[in-house]
Amino acid sequence: MIENTFEEFPVLETERLILRAINLADCHALLEVFSSEEVMKWYGMYPLAEMESVVQIIENFRTSFAQKKSIRWAIELKVTGDVIGTCGFHNHNQTARRAEIGYELNERYWGRGYIKEAIKAMMNFGGDTLNLRRIEALVYPENKASQSALESLGFEEEGLLRDYAYFRNVYQDLIMYSWINENHIRND
Repeated sequence: MIENTFEEFPVLETERLILRAINLADCHALLEVFSSEEVMKWYGMYPLAEMESVVQIIENFRTSFAQKKSIRWAIELKVTGDVIGTCGFHNHNQTARRAEIGYELNERYWGRGYIKEAIKAMMNFGGDTLNLRRIEALVYPENKASQSALESLGFEEEGLLRDYAYFRNVYQDLIMYSWINENHIRND
């Protein structure tokens, strides 16, 4: 569980981005993200076609946060206020002080460094606020852009997990990446 004592959903800011709570006003922007085959082939789902499905995803993100299971931010551009994707933590293990990150970005914004900026903010939040020792990311072997982004931020490839997941009606290999917070101090 994501142990937190947040009275309000945490907002993270970077040079170009605001990571904030996802709300129903984001439905149209997120439908554009979740209806894209290019995005969803890396997400592990088929593209969504209906707004109702996006509303359900948003509700799932909100419920998971309320239950302290995960945290998922909308990725908003500071300049325009446009929501261009989401990112967050899940699969948190409090005892081991580790969590997994996930993210997806509207393909119109690929190649501009936004995901690296969002991941860096999550790394700082994970280390400083969640007191994580280890942050993990699972990536498709074919997703070279995601691998490159993670590696540039200090994540290291640990190995191939054969048939690790079952997405899109087929077993999928995934590569495990991790980042170790060298400044972590165990205080429990």
